[in-house]
Amino acid sequence: MIVTRRRRKPFPWRRLILPVVAIGLVVFAIAWPPSRNVVTGGPLSPVWQNLGARFDTIAAPFHFAAQNQVLTDRNRQITQLQSQIADLQSQGIAKDKRISALNAQIGQLQSQAASAHSAATAPGAAKPATAAQNDPAGATSAGGSDPSSDATPEMRRTAQVWANMQPENAAKVVQKLPVPYVASVLALMSPDDAGAILDAVPPTFAAQVTQEKPSLRP
Repeated sequence: MIVTRRRRKPFPWRRLILPVVAIGLVVFAIAWPPSRNVVTGGPLSPVWQNLGARFDTIAAPFHFAAQNQVLTDRNRQITQLQSQIADLQSQGIAKDKRISALNAQIGQLQSQAASAHSAATAPGAAKPATAAQNDPAGATSAGGSDPSSDATPEMRRTAQVWANMQPENAAKVVQKLPVPYVASVLALMSPDDAGAILDAVPPTFAAQVTQEKPSLRP
């Protein structure tokens, strides 16, 4: 007895092409809004509306996830911008504090210069001369040619500060102070430091200072 093996027939894939295409067209018609409006407006509108609602229900989680991602990105950008704004504000506050400190220093120097000038022009300014009379050695060293004879400790400190500053920066400070005070402080400095500051100030101001203290002339 001879037994023959039957060959299996291949699966008819071609028969599935038309159903797959039909399903794809139906899904496209439901997903595309213009076609959905046309389909839902026909006699089978309740059926299509039910299918469209189900499709929206299935696709809703995907839309929600996309919206959450967009919101997350925007929140991240907002946080970055807020941090940049905070950095700029902190830098501005630091600059304002520095400017306030410099203005306070200038005001302090101006007040000290005004007090020194008023003390020099007051009638009580003759007291050092009286003390010099009691001390003959001091009277000898306190001649009119010595600029440090009537210098106060504050003026000496100011002279050291100006000598350590850049001539341009020192020139900006001295222009805001009384001329007699500036001349007295510059007379306590070395000729090179005082000359550098006088070269940095306007010629008219330098002329007033040298007129107050002729020893400052080059």
